[in-house]
Amino acid sequence: MAVCVLSVTLVWLLYDTAFEGQQERLVETAQSQARLIEAIAHFNAKHNPCDMPGGTFVATLSQIIDAHEHYKGFGETGEFTLARREGEQIVFLLRHRHFDLENPQPVSFKSHLAEPMRQALLGRAGTMIGLDYRGEWVLAAYEPVPLLKLGIVAKIDMAEIRAPFIRMGWIAMAISLLIIVAAIWAFLRIVDPIIIRMIKTKTYLRTILEYSNQLTERLSSIVDSLPVIPYTCKAEGDFVATYVGKNIKEVTGYE
Repeated sequence: MAVCVLSVTLVWLLYDTAFEGQQERLVETAQSQARLIEAIAHFNAKHNPCDMPGGTFVATLSQIIDAHEHYKGFGETGEFTLARREGEQIVFLLRHRHFDLENPQPVSFKSHLAEPMRQALLGRAGTMIGLDYRGEWVLAAYEPVPLLKLGIVAKIDMAEIRAPFIRMGWIAMAISLLIIVAAIWAFLRIVDPIIIRMIKTKTYLRTILEYSNQLTERLSSIVDSLPVIPYTCKAEGDFVATYVGKNIKEVTGYE
């Protein structure tokens, strides 16, 4: 039992450490991307404000999209998303790594989905565990880009974070069970011979007791059939009857 508790505690501590580390990396990613986008927007506004139709916003967005085309995300499910609010819709500006890849569908601002992005578009920054645009539980860091009225989210599926620790937990449990089984086997290997000897000794003593009882009964039977009274001579020279058989009692009336 102690081994199981120790294993679970160890796995939990490792998971907690990994979770905090992942959280910090997501925050760094979201913040650095937000500041980078702002820097690009400032540069475009300063150097070529009228070179592209749509102005600074379109120029900046096109550069971000071009860079994002060569970014495949991190881990198996890690993803960086960028969106803006249009009325009551959250409109995603970058292609998704999952689900509707090339044409990301908007999500209602009042929906329970894309909660991290909703927080970013409300001008808030932080981390949370919430539902993304797919309805999957994710660990996300969100950051606003006030200059362009955008929101940035760096996220990874909770299932991916937990997967190695779930496997580790099963492995730890299996090892704990093996240790318990080995301990029981070793205990039985040591104790079994002792128990067997005790059982044999008990059986031997019971046999001796039964034999003693049988011998007593036989001696009693023999004495009962004797025609004389067995006497024992004391040190003073007196003779005392040690046992009087039934036959003698019947003949003499001796008690």
